Amino acid sequence: DLATWLAAQGDADRDQVAAELEVGARRRAFVVDELVDAGFTGAQLVVLTMQITGVDDAGAQALIAARAEAEPHASEGVEVPKRDLRLAQNEILFRSVNERLAAGDGSGPSPSVLELVCECSDSECLKVLRIEAAEYEWIRQNPRHFAVLPGHEAPAVEDVVERHEQFVVVEKHVETHEQVEAADPRQ
Repeated sequence: DLATWLAAQGDADRDQVAAELEVGARRRAFVVDELVDAGFTGAQLVVLTMQITGVDDAGAQALIAARAEAEPHASEGVEVPKRDLRLAQNEILFRSVNERLAAGDGSGPSPSVLELVCECSDSECLKVLRIEAAEYEWIRQNPRHFAVLPGHEAPAVEDVVERHEQFVVVEKHVETHEQVEAADPRQ
């Protein structure tokens, strides 16, 4: 058992090591999904998978093969918007949580710096980003914009609008504009 062995090597808790291994596996699978959806194939897909995830050639091949088995592709040239809709829905959920956090409890003055949940498309991400309240209000003026942590952008479904040290502003692709606009609590 890898988790037990690693825990013994690092004098760490086995359950914590197992949980970290699981999160790492989900992240690597997410990277492969994003690369495939962005149109990378063949040797270029393998090389990028190795560079981004840190796995070796065999590991990259295994990740790509696992993705192909888990999600067979529709016929070539046919766009499958279900994934885009699902990823946008993840961001919409995080944005609605942030709207409640930004509103506060009404018991005092609004804070100038907000601690919000990353609004990325990864449903497992619960990382916190710090942002000036005024900057968040500016981002929220456009229902297609979301605040994510650097490195949490998903180029297959969104474009980077602005980069800041603490956060990145992304805009959903046109395919999901109607979805994110309809779900905007401010509209």
